[in-house]
Amino acid sequence: MSNKTSTNTNITTNKGFSLIEAVVGMAIIAFVMVGILSTFSHQQMVSRKYTEKNTAVILAEMKLEELLKFSGIQLSLEDYNLKGDVIDYITLNNGKFEYSDVEPNEVKQFRRTTRVLIDPLTAMATIRVRVDYGRAKAGPTTGFSYPFQIILVTRRF
Repeated sequence: MSNKTSTNTNITTNKGFSLIEAVVGMAIIAFVMVGILSTFSHQQMVSRKYTEKNTAVILAEMKLEELLKFSGIQLSLEDYNLKGDVIDYITLNNGKFEYSDVEPNEVKQFRRTTRVLIDPLTAMATIRVRVDYGRAKAGPTTGFSYPFQIILVTRRF
């Protein structure tokens, strides 16, 4: 009887990653990170857009509230309908609205146009408030434009 001990010298153990596995893993992580960062960027843009829109709605509602304190007869006595379009420019600085009769040339500004029409027979006042927002450079010679607007209209006896 022979006493044989067998030793297997062909067993190899893999410890760690190869260079190719590491590069593939980093590429996968990079693709995931780019997707996440682009989603955050898009979310910020949408949030900024809706913040401006909500501010425009608030400005229009504020003007309506101011004029709805008066009846149609009071508005006709104040000659609101003879004024035509009343335009004011509004900027938001440190959480407070600042109003101006002339365009302040600020990046974040709103143009609010108010028109009150009074029917002389019924003394019914039609109040229309339009707030333009999203001020952007229209072109080298045309100056600035407001591509978005909110319009609120109400009637009052």
